[in-house]
Amino acid sequence: MADGETTDTRRLKSVGQSFTIIEYLREGEGATLSELADDLELPPSTAHIHLATLVETGYVIKDDGEYRCSFRFLDTGGQMRDRMALYQAAKPEIDDLRRDSGEHANITVEENGYSVQLYKSQSAESIDDNAELGKHLHLHSTATGKAILAQLSEVELDAIIEKRGLPAVTDSTITDRGALLEELAEIRDRGYSINRGEHFPGVCAVATSITSKPDGMIGAISISGPLSRMGSNRIEDELAPAILDKKNIIDLKIRQYE
Repeated sequence: MADGETTDTRRLKSVGQSFTIIEYLREGEGATLSELADDLELPPSTAHIHLATLVETGYVIKDDGEYRCSFRFLDTGGQMRDRMALYQAAKPEIDDLRRDSGEHANITVEENGYSVQLYKSQSAESIDDNAELGKHLHLHSTATGKAILAQLSEVELDAIIEKRGLPAVTDSTITDRGALLEELAEIRDRGYSINRGEHFPGVCAVATSITSKPDGMIGAISISGPLSRMGSNRIEDELAPAILDKKNIIDLKIRQYE
């Protein structure tokens, strides 16, 4: 095998480079061969080989000398999501939450130590962090993420903290393990989590966890909106009971897929 093709952990270096290129194109709005090669410090010939291969497979589009990611990624992610029992069971209930509350409602799952947004039912009258579908967020900084963390063992929690850390996303984010453990205990006691500006300033969210057994992962649902109209009284009297009721409905619906 050619020198430099593998790392000492038996990973293909060329595959890693291709995904680095995909991430580069995903984060930008397209790039020429020379721009990509310069920014990633790759020989132009190497960059061209990767791009030509990605274009041939349909995952990258070349248009007027610029390269960008294709919608094949949307097709792949959409198929994965639509086949999930959690998504199928929760989507209509999340739409109900949005309609009844006038706020955004969301479905997320945990993957590789992150919270991944699967679906957002948007209200024209509300606001949130504008996170795109598929966005990977730190679990400890979001209401859905904290609801998920509350269902994990301390060993599983520590593994995520070691891997992802507890970075300060905003000035309100919990960054201390002990403080996080205390809050997770409160979440388990009351059945739902609250995020007050910990992920995005001025935005509040209320969430509860969903165990999606057929999918083999833990998810969560939430209601999110401006902090100014999501005070403690509204959360306790309206929003928390609403998401806990939907949790019970979703749990029952998911059993149909087992």
